[in-house]
Amino acid sequence: MTATSTLSKTDLKNCETVEELRENQQWWWLAERERSARLDYLRKATWKKGALGGNYFDGIRLDLEYPTLFTEAWKKYPNDPSMLRRAKATAYVLDNISIFITDSAQLVGYVGSAPHTIAWRVDGASTVNSEVYNEPGIHAEPEAESLKKVAEINSYWNGQTAVDKVGRLIDPEDAVKFFSGAIGWGTPSSAFGYSGKNFEYFMKGDRAFSQIIAEIDEKIDEAEEATIGTPSPHILPLYDKLNNWHAMKLVLEAAIRFAGRYARLARVMAAKETDEQRKKELLRVAETCERVPANPPRNLQESLQYEHFVQVLARYEAHEGAWPSRPDYYHGPLYAKDVEVEKNITESEAIDLVGEYMIRCSEYGSFSPRYMREGLQGVTGTFVWTLGGVNQDGTDACNGMTIALLKAARLVRVANPTFGFRWHPKVSNEVLRECFECIRQGLGYPTLRNDPVLIQNTMHWYGHPLEEARTWVHMACMSPNPTTKHGTSPFRMASATMNSAKTIEYVLHNGYDRVVNMQMGPKTGDAREIKDFEDLFERWTVQLKWLMNLLVRTVNLGRFKDPEFFGRPFLSAITERAVEHGIDAVSPEGERGNAWVTAFTWIENVDSMAAIKKLVFDDKKYTMSQLIDALEAEWDGYEQMRLDFVKNGPKWGNDDDYVDDIMLRCLSVAAEHSRNIQCTSGNCWPILPENVSGNIHYANIVGALPNGRRRGDALYDGGVSPGPGLDKAGPTAVLKSVGKIDHVNQGRSFLLNQRLSPTQLAGDKGFQLWNSYVRTWAELGIDHIQFNVISDKVLRAAQNDPEGYQEVIVRVAGYSAHFIDISRKTQDNIIQRTVQGLG
Repeated sequence: MTATSTLSKTDLKNCETVEELRENQQWWWLAERERSARLDYLRKATWKKGALGGNYFDGIRLDLEYPTLFTEAWKKYPNDPSMLRRAKATAYVLDNISIFITDSAQLVGYVGSAPHTIAWRVDGASTVNSEVYNEPGIHAEPEAESLKKVAEINSYWNGQTAVDKVGRLIDPEDAVKFFSGAIGWGTPSSAFGYSGKNFEYFMKGDRAFSQIIAEIDEKIDEAEEATIGTPSPHILPLYDKLNNWHAMKLVLEAAIRFAGRYARLARVMAAKETDEQRKKELLRVAETCERVPANPPRNLQESLQYEHFVQVLARYEAHEGAWPSRPDYYHGPLYAKDVEVEKNITESEAIDLVGEYMIRCSEYGSFSPRYMREGLQGVTGTFVWTLGGVNQDGTDACNGMTIALLKAARLVRVANPTFGFRWHPKVSNEVLRECFECIRQGLGYPTLRNDPVLIQNTMHWYGHPLEEARTWVHMACMSPNPTTKHGTSPFRMASATMNSAKTIEYVLHNGYDRVVNMQMGPKTGDAREIKDFEDLFERWTVQLKWLMNLLVRTVNLGRFKDPEFFGRPFLSAITERAVEHGIDAVSPEGERGNAWVTAFTWIENVDSMAAIKKLVFDDKKYTMSQLIDALEAEWDGYEQMRLDFVKNGPKWGNDDDYVDDIMLRCLSVAAEHSRNIQCTSGNCWPILPENVSGNIHYANIVGALPNGRRRGDALYDGGVSPGPGLDKAGPTAVLKSVGKIDHVNQGRSFLLNQRLSPTQLAGDKGFQLWNSYVRTWAELGIDHIQFNVISDKVLRAAQNDPEGYQEVIVRVAGYSAHFIDISRKTQDNIIQRTVQGLG
């Protein structure tokens, strides 16, 4: 058999050795053979919580225990400030929600009352609550009874959710445009977003929840003594701080009780267990939950369980769409203690624990509005874990846990979490080879991040000191965020996400949106009268600044009001500056900031302007009037002209200065404006071009464009990646184009997709080719690259036989997904990407 052939299910059954599967690059079936019986069971028992085509999979049900308990408790404390009220309601949920331990599990904890349920954040947005009611297939039987309960909850929360409150303050015109769904997505509240975690505070081994409670008690004692002392204006803020400290303490104590409930359940199950090995495991689970999160972990299982509790608790408090973590860095010391020094467990036992930790992450689910499900097909969020990089002194941070994670990833083959690997010149070939094997075996991760460049970028935009910048983790798909007291950004509102292709569209239609039929952008004049390229570019600049301003205004307001309208007591309790100052972690006080404007559909601007410059102004083949006629007709009746703009308009990614210079001008304009607009910390808003699967979500929302794209056609697949099939000059030309960007000064980060041949990457020669390519990438100062390494033949087979290819993974944009869990349109878009040859 050749390396690119595929095996049928019958062939698979007849395979006698894993060597055949390896030789034929059937990695998904190889993983099934090689993982332990425990991992195989846990992997196959996981419920899919993502969505296919915006719809949840069969069997997924909305969890009603959580919102019912939360609402019951919320009603009891109407006079409490938001943060204290939320702490009491969250504590009530943690004390009363049903818990479970799945068969074979060594790690426990879930956001919901049953493994097939998805959480519902009832106090976030009434619009989302309406979607919950109307979403088919997710309501438990009897459905009428479930819908009645949902309606009762919605009736109570209608008008008083966090987004409702912010929405009443936003300028009405801004609100209509923002919530139109045409120019951006997300909600301006920490009810829905990403939160960085202050790992340097709670994950260094010297404190856990009991120690933090002791620190809070000291703050409370000092403040209470001051409030009954000599009157002074300085003591007045202490009254609010006391409420905040009490909220933090209350939720940490509830978290310890929550873990205790799992410990008791594990002991009850152990008492009834007849299998001695499983009984020992359950007793170890109990001992682990009695130790953490109350006290610092002492071994690898406790360390993983501790962080898992932290992540679960954060999700009981808010809908978090990301999972910032650096597991090799923070769990590495206890991995070394258990596996390498004291040899308490074997490497294979450790990999079982690590693999299960990945599975525990992958099974998390929360109800998302449809635009998010369409924009993040197949997954529940951008759960990117950060590996590698350097220590605070600049030495290599890779360790045994790094390798264990990469090995476990190839066994469990989950699409969440994925890894972003912090590449630097001192990384060993052993670790790089493990990264390569993950990529070669079709995971689509780890992505590679250029650590020296991104450390410098982080210092440049936000002023982080060098040692702190070196702690960075992915806050979501792409943006680095330190894990320190002043460096951690506790909250990122994804609503600063712009549908950038609308910028050039609005230039060509005088700010009018012909899709939603309303005036959106500023009136920059009749495009038929554009005189030359400079006139075009000036109008584009006006539209871009308007779009960035509108989104940032909305997000800044949401974050400013968030401590009043929402409140994050648990997140605050694990954030050092919040504990120290008695503030909500979302408050910008003492934070350097990590704001960025995500730029979806960015390259359409560049290719469109290049096509106009070439075919209208330079070659004078068409007039602006002719072009506008064609665009207003959505290219219908202008097919030959459209193909001319597709084939003869210069395209980004071919090392062509004609179009590349336009890209650099566009980025320079955005960077300059990024320094003029400020976040609530007083820092910058650099742009970050990427896409997730917004290129599919926005396909029908963005009208016809001068790059030859028709409304409904998929947009480009991400960041600074060339359009699918438009990078004609080879992989080095792509790198040269992207390398012209200043990856420190011109933006926050820049996503680059590349698709490589699986045949060419076989064996040691394949590793050497890939490693040379990576070094060229690094030398060009590019900050990001990610790879799809899977043949068209396999992908077509998966389309025809989804059941036989359930663990085939592809890189979509800032995340990976199982190929069968994304829409046919997205599948075809990935197949259309150019397969680059190295050498």
